[in-house]
Amino acid sequence: MGEHSLPELQKKWNELLDNSLEMIIFFDREGRVIEGNQLARQELGYGDNIEGISLGRIFQQIMVYQEGRVVISDEQAKQLAEEHKTIETVAYRKNQTCFDVDLKLVYRDEEDFFGMCIFVNTAVRVGAIKDMVKAKERVEDATKIRNEFVSNVTHELRTPVNGILGLSRNLLETELDEQQKESVNIIHMCCQNMISIINNLLDFSKLEAGKFTLEEREFDFREALDKIIAINMNQINEKGLKLLLNISPEIPERIVGDELRITQILTNLINNAVKFTSVGQIVVDVVKTMELNDTVELFFMVMDTGIGIAPEDMDKLFKSFSQVDASITRRFGGSGLGLTIVKELVELMDGEIHVESEKGRGSTFSFSIRVKRADSSFENTKAYETGKFVYEGFSRHEVKNMDDEMQSIEEIYRLGSDENKKEITNTMEKLIICVEMENWEKAEMFAGTMKKLLESDKELKRKAFRLEMTVRKADGESALTQYNDLDQALKEAQLQE
Repeated sequence: MGEHSLPELQKKWNELLDNSLEMIIFFDREGRVIEGNQLARQELGYGDNIEGISLGRIFQQIMVYQEGRVVISDEQAKQLAEEHKTIETVAYRKNQTCFDVDLKLVYRDEEDFFGMCIFVNTAVRVGAIKDMVKAKERVEDATKIRNEFVSNVTHELRTPVNGILGLSRNLLETELDEQQKESVNIIHMCCQNMISIINNLLDFSKLEAGKFTLEEREFDFREALDKIIAINMNQINEKGLKLLLNISPEIPERIVGDELRITQILTNLINNAVKFTSVGQIVVDVVKTMELNDTVELFFMVMDTGIGIAPEDMDKLFKSFSQVDASITRRFGGSGLGLTIVKELVELMDGEIHVESEKGRGSTFSFSIRVKRADSSFENTKAYETGKFVYEGFSRHEVKNMDDEMQSIEEIYRLGSDENKKEITNTMEKLIICVEMENWEKAEMFAGTMKKLLESDKELKRKAFRLEMTVRKADGESALTQYNDLDQALKEAQLQE
């Protein structure tokens, strides 16, 4: 590197000082300012007349002149300065207004200066922090008001909805013609959906407000699973699905936990699996992954052969009031809170929830929770020695080889396979019953399933699509014609058993 003359070095030094983001003041042994950079002169309001100003005037709270030396009056602050650490204090301008600064005091005792102050205006930062605190308080207040409002409104809604639900139940027990019965059934279903949404909103408000607590008590784990399956069996049977349940024999017979919330988690996941699966099966697998002292970790998997989820939509699953597709709300209903609440409940039980899925090939939701082994639980009953069951139609039977029952979704959709033929036959039987009873909502669902089962044959798929469009119009005569046309085509293709 070349040598620089003194004027050149001085010029560079001045450029460095004047373009510094920090305020810098040099002072002599008597505590008088010798020089200040451009930023310091501007911020303090002295302009070019800062020389000779006492440091005690600028930093009134801590600077004093004592025994021929500028010192910091507070001993703790003095120690920080001597350790070259930053001090939070106040700097006073010429007009005696002040602002918060982070100050570093450096002693050098050089020939041309005794020390220097390096400081930064933190007023903006302090103001931002204060604004942030106020904003946080406002948000918390608004959230509290919102949660109280939601809680009050949902409690008030329960009464009239339960009243309508009760009246619809009573009406269904009277003599009604088919059209009246269908209308009352729709009212009944809407009320049940409303109750579900109201309960989700109440749970969500409690979770957000931090008022949600678990109520742990001893219960029979397998009996609880039987109840959960029973809750969902009607919907499973209506769609002609198969449910497989595998319970590890290592799981204690009786455990201590929140039975209601475990039921809520599993019911939500099974309900979602059934809702988004038109053909195939639902598998519920439960194993014990850890036991330490009296704490037991249970791992659950709920697998389906449904519509699946695209990778880019995964992050929407557990967000409040969010669903993967806007059309899902229209087709299946719901508030978009179910999985949010499930995630919160799982985490309250010291667990985690995950999902693996592929668009069009089903989903697997897995989660773990921690419970306690009940004192009275030592051995599992013989009735649940293997714990492997298949629920089909309205019956349950125990199986020895679960793998034989867990058919691949690829086989179901592979045109001409045994599984494909069986599904086609079952779906066509349910479809004609729905058409004859003029249950158009379910008929449309089964017609859509047929279209998926015949995906790889363009002509058969076209006939299934035409049938689906006719069913959607609730045209009974044309629907029977289209059904017979498809039925004949399937027999000719030898796709019905």
